[in-house]
Amino acid sequence: MHIKPDCIACIMNQTLKVTKLLELDDETSKKLLNSTAAVLIESNMQMTPPQIAKATYGKIAELTGITDPVAKAKEAATQLALQVDTSIVNTLHDAVKFAVIGNVIDFGAQQQLDLDETIRSHFHKTFGIDDFTAFEQALKHAKNMVYIGDNTGEHVFDKLLIQKIKEHYDIKVYYFVRGNPIINDVTVKEGVLLTDVATVIDTGVPTPGFDLQYANTRSRTLFQDANIVLAKGMGNYESLYDVCDRKVFYLFIVKCNVVSNAIGQPVGELVFTEH
Repeated sequence: MHIKPDCIACIMNQTLKVTKLLELDDETSKKLLNSTAAVLIESNMQMTPPQIAKATYGKIAELTGITDPVAKAKEAATQLALQVDTSIVNTLHDAVKFAVIGNVIDFGAQQQLDLDETIRSHFHKTFGIDDFTAFEQALKHAKNMVYIGDNTGEHVFDKLLIQKIKEHYDIKVYYFVRGNPIINDVTVKEGVLLTDVATVIDTGVPTPGFDLQYANTRSRTLFQDANIVLAKGMGNYESLYDVCDRKVFYLFIVKCNVVSNAIGQPVGELVFTEH
């Protein structure tokens, strides 16, 4: 997905949020905002939001000397997710819905949604697009699956979904994580939580979305050869949709007007679509 003017404002706002999270002084905050503005000026409208985020967060790390500027938010999100009561998850479809509800944990989102409130309001809500039947059919014949992670915190619910899948199907799961800290995306450090249910793969990707041009050889091969690919979150949708040459199941909550217009679903809608 190419960026839209709305994405420019969103990326500037992300930088502002980082300055507040790190409690930076006004002068340093202005330097970070100036650096993000410079990246945006140099970018073009054919880039994806994750590609621009890679450049802006690279500048943030360079100016602050902090390679993982959202670390505090990631730790808090993980603890929040671990405290959630998941006893209401009984079926595989329940687990899919819980996993997508976890997608509200997103430091980079234009609109911030409350996890507990979203669970209450969305758990019994139908999906705007629901290709679960196709997913279930694919699982019956699959020997392996690539599950592309998204944000730290929601990886707790990714694990729940993988556990539920493996209760019903004899399938090997590869869980993809980012190659370096970027926004609040899950990396090998956080992915260790899933090592008992999946093989965690460092993709080498430095963008907040699985961008094939940055993927290392192993992850690219696994992606192309997998019987099923499940991509969580808008960043993966923005990076892969209409770009890759294979079928992918996309699972996310619509969190901005740009994706809303692209997918034809309102902000806040649950989406599980195969494309």
